[in-house]
Amino acid sequence: MKKDMKWIAVICLVGIVGFIGLSTMLSGCGERTENSLYYYNPSWLRGGDVVLIKGLQSVRKDVIGTQLGSAYTETLITMDATGANEGVILDVTGNPPYGLSAAPAGDYLVYLDGLRNGLFSKAVILNIAAGTHQGLNKIEMVFNPGIKAIDWTNVAGKLVYCTTREIRTITLDGTDTLVATVADLSFVTWKNGTKLAYVHTVGGVDVLSLTDGVTTTDLPAAAFVDKPQISAANTAMIYGLSGSSYCSVDTSVGSPATTEVLASCKADLPRLNQAGDKVVYDRAGEQTGIYILDLTTKAETKIK
Repeated sequence: MKKDMKWIAVICLVGIVGFIGLSTMLSGCGERTENSLYYYNPSWLRGGDVVLIKGLQSVRKDVIGTQLGSAYTETLITMDATGANEGVILDVTGNPPYGLSAAPAGDYLVYLDGLRNGLFSKAVILNIAAGTHQGLNKIEMVFNPGIKAIDWTNVAGKLVYCTTREIRTITLDGTDTLVATVADLSFVTWKNGTKLAYVHTVGGVDVLSLTDGVTTTDLPAAAFVDKPQISAANTAMIYGLSGSSYCSVDTSVGSPATTEVLASCKADLPRLNQAGDKVVYDRAGEQTGIYILDLTTKAETKIK
């Protein structure tokens, strides 16, 4: 009986050693890499292409599926409005841009970086023109304690931004000018027309306002949209989010109010193109996916 037990023990030991040897051998061959792509934070370029972030998750595994390592990279890329013809601008791994906005004139792109406690500490301006660049290539503007939003003005080479209590403009050479002092600011946009639009809170209620730096108009609650964009096709028209719907507001009428364009849009930061007929966005709560909304047909298309 004891002799039989010894043979069983030897067999078990050989089996274990054999399994370990097999595992070691397998881990050294048949290695594979599994890639997953993520597309997010889109905006428009002046010519009608889309600029966005492309994330690549690479996971190395052996033949039996054991993970050996992984890497994640982020790249600022361009593509056309169908999702084809990708082109690389630069690697942004670890510092993905937020709030991408292309200048209405020239080949400049601005975005925010350094998010902390709801404020961005840096704005980056890139020259994305093809070929050899003359002059500006990249500028980093540092803000302390930080800003909420930034966009281009209607003047070439000038930006508008807001802190939580001020709206200011700044040129590429750093000339900074106060436009208005407003409490509880959260968003500002301009780019088209003679008036900028901003969102602020009054008595716990979000308000959409317009100003040319002299005269300010607070739109009624019925006309409120968040993350507004001013149309270049008609600067009296503002587009933005009302709850989960994407809406338009005609500010030229006596009693402006929202008109629903797309219900349950779920856009995170919708961006209107310079033609004023299409919107690009990713969806809140989705890890990947780029959508274009045609304002004429009201059709939503997923392009990535």
